[in-house]
Parts: sequence; C-alpha cells; structure tokens
Amino acid sequence: MERGTPHRLAARDSMWTVAWTALCVLLALWSLAWGIGAARGATHAWVYCFCGLILLACALWARRSAIRNSPPRHL
Repeated sequence: MERGTPHRLAARDSMWTVAWTALCVLLALWSLAWGIGAARGATHAWVYCFCGLILLACALWARRSAIRNSPPRHL
C-alpha cells in the first residue's frame, strides 16, 4: 500500500481500534482478577482493582474516540 492512500489510512485506523480493544480486554481481566482477589482477602488487592478500573475507563474512552474519529466505511 502506498502512502496516503485510503486503504492505508483505513488499515491504520483499524489497527488502532484493534489495539485499543485488546488493551480494554486486558485491563478488564486485570480488574476482574484483582476484584476476585480483594473479595478473597488478598492484601492491597482493592488498590490494584481500582487502578485497573481507572485505566480501563481511559482505554475505553480512547477506543471510543478512535472509532468515532475514523472515516466512514463504504461498501
């Protein structure tokens, strides 16, 4: 793909969407695991769970922005 072509720009936007989605899934699993650890009584697990939830919220916001700012898809 040549630079500046619509296909290259669409591929880059798609890559960012996939990357943010993967990060959201990873942070959701992180928060869930530490939430379970907090429920079981692990030391300071609630702090890790809370930090994971904050990072998850930021990643979800970035993912939403990446999808919203991507050009419309035409068939």
